[in-house]
Amino acid sequence: QEVGDVTVTVDTLTRAGAVVSGEATFSDGKKAAWYLDQYGRLGIAPEEQGYKPSQADLMIFEGELRNQLAKQGF
Repeated sequence: QEVGDVTVTVDTLTRAGAVVSGEATFSDGKKAAWYLDQYGRLGIAPEEQGYKPSQADLMIFEGELRNQLAKQGF
């Protein structure tokens, strides 16, 4: 994975309580689950407790997430 490379996937089976969910891998290789609730709020649950992706990674993540959700028809 290149520096600044963020990948976003959408789960085929959505997490309980979420409208849509998936996983993100940030540029440092760390992973986090993400989900949107019925109110459109985004939650991120990193595998490593206390992990916070960089601001640059979050911006890329949000763009990738929008692309993936558009493909899914959201």
